[in-house]
Amino acid sequence: MKRIILVILLSVFLFAENNLPEGAIKRGSLSNTKLINDAKLGVISKVAQMGCKKPESFKPFVLAMPMGKVGSRVWKELWIVQGCNSKYPVEIIFSEDGLGAANWSIN
Repeated sequence: MKRIILVILLSVFLFAENNLPEGAIKRGSLSNTKLINDAKLGVISKVAQMGCKKPESFKPFVLAMPMGKVGSRVWKELWIVQGCNSKYPVEIIFSEDGLGAANWSIN
């Protein structure tokens, strides 16, 4: 009985991990807390332009791993924003600006 429960739980976990949005290679963000908070302001603005003034949750996914030299690497993420009874995909490009600093842009 314990084996059956373990197999079921493992299957659910693996399904959830493999259930990524199109183009995503992993769940989560590669950004630090400060950069995430800074980028959220832009994401909120973008979602407002898309018709939702009250986003409720943000789910980040990595679309492209960092490329380039340390201090000038670039990577891409997709944030799925839930709010106003809908989901809003927002693509963000992050780029390092020297050591310990980074910028973001939303298309």
